[in-house]
Amino acid sequence: MQSPVNFTINTALRNYLLKEFEKYCDPHSSDILEIGIGTGRFGNLFGKEFHSYYGIDIDVEAVAEARKNIPKNVNIIYKIGNAENIPFRKKFTIVFYAQSWHFIKNRDKALQEAQRVLKKKGLIFILEPTEKSNWLHPHLQKNSPEFDTLLYEQKMDNLKRGKEAIEHQQLFEVIFREYKKTLSKNIFILGKL
Repeated sequence: MQSPVNFTINTALRNYLLKEFEKYCDPHSSDILEIGIGTGRFGNLFGKEFHSYYGIDIDVEAVAEARKNIPKNVNIIYKIGNAENIPFRKKFTIVFYAQSWHFIKNRDKALQEAQRVLKKKGLIFILEPTEKSNWLHPHLQKNSPEFDTLLYEQKMDNLKRGKEAIEHQQLFEVIFREYKKTLSKNIFILGKL
């Protein structure tokens, strides 16, 4: 069972993201692909709001756990895969990088793959943590005795490089960018040129 704090954060994040999705499409008639599902948090948060919810992750154990957590009567399909080689031929209304963009090694290849699986007027949503995020891992918490300066600096560098890659890529137009202070998240929405 999640703590009241996590429940509040998850509810606020779900409501914010759904509001943003609804600005660009009708989720109930849309298919979404989540890149980096972890244990299925976002599929559980708003998978039932979409016509179909697909997701991939490179972590075999995380995908197995996510599959166990799929709510009943929700059209969710999870597979093992990565952003640079998406294991679906299906076309999606939305490709959603759920706090996973900064982990991707070859972002140009990831965007080419996203372009391949997006519908004609499809969109990319990128949700990323910021340096002000409330990190769960004690190695990233500055007030933790387990804080790891090198690991933290690597994380910040990956976030910076990920943001720069979004700004400098040439396959998509950045149609929306926002730093959401209440969620400590950066949000980017990209559309096909």
